[in-house]
Amino acid sequence: MAAKKLHRWYKDVLSGFKQAEEQGEIGVNDIEVYQDGELTRIAVPIVEQEHLGVQMAIDEKTIDGTCYTILSNRQTNKIALMAATLKTEYLMQIITKHFDIERRMQVKSLSRDMAENYDWLGREVFMNAYHVIDKFHIIKNMMEQLQAIRIRYRQEELAKRRKAKENKQIYPQVILSNGDTILQLLARSRGLLFIPPNKWSDHQKQRAKLLFEHYPEIKTAYLKVMEIRRWFNPPKGKTTYKKTRDRKRKELKKLLDNFTKSTIEEIVNIAYTFKSNMGQILNYFIRKETNAKAEALNRNLQRFINVNYGARNTQYFLYRVKIHFA
Repeated sequence: MAAKKLHRWYKDVLSGFKQAEEQGEIGVNDIEVYQDGELTRIAVPIVEQEHLGVQMAIDEKTIDGTCYTILSNRQTNKIALMAATLKTEYLMQIITKHFDIERRMQVKSLSRDMAENYDWLGREVFMNAYHVIDKFHIIKNMMEQLQAIRIRYRQEELAKRRKAKENKQIYPQVILSNGDTILQLLARSRGLLFIPPNKWSDHQKQRAKLLFEHYPEIKTAYLKVMEIRRWFNPPKGKTTYKKTRDRKRKELKKLLDNFTKSTIEEIVNIAYTFKSNMGQILNYFIRKETNAKAEALNRNLQRFINVNYGARNTQYFLYRVKIHFA
């Protein structure tokens, strides 16, 4: 039997979707709101109070061009809420309606990214929870700043070549000792900037040496990013959370004071990010909590989309998501 025919048969006969449609179960938790003067329907395919737990994670996922907020239990990896909105006011409306305050008060930690909407939402609906900004989002943000410096230099090199051609001049083609041109060096160095020096291959070591010789600003930024990554390492031996937090705060303050004196804009941007989210970043050292499970859930959702011919039939897709992830 052809795969698509089997898929249609499963959808119409075995999945229970048709019966759920007939019984009015599809979209029963959706809300209607006015946006730009028009009545808009916001899909809320999953609302499962029993999946609220002590440790929760909140993240976003784009499906077929629509951004969904996903609130999941970090211990069970089950979805408690999935709603097609990122707006705090709508999320608060859904959560306060469907989740009892007693259950919400039991949430003790909320791991998230640096989005301000999730910060405010967490404060309003999970009043007893401390927030942990995901370590991997922080590192990703730093890496974007580091790569921005490399990209800036590459764009400058491309601009020089373009202007030389426009002026009918010959631009000198420099071949480096490893066989790279300057443009190739800047393009091929992307990967090595993500990893520490002790994990570089011999080719990467050679390329990094050339990159840092030609662009000392990239070297400075790279070393500072590595300092922050080492800062995230938990202390060795027995210690208390309070001692760890106090020590890490002092270490971070010293690092950031140095960062803010930098003439490299991207380094100053990193310092600003940390200073703006200091408390929530330090909360990582309470239980070493991250959004890793929420990110894994996102990847599982993406695989689910890929094996189900996408998400063009939105209602059926969301029904299937509820069955599999809640």
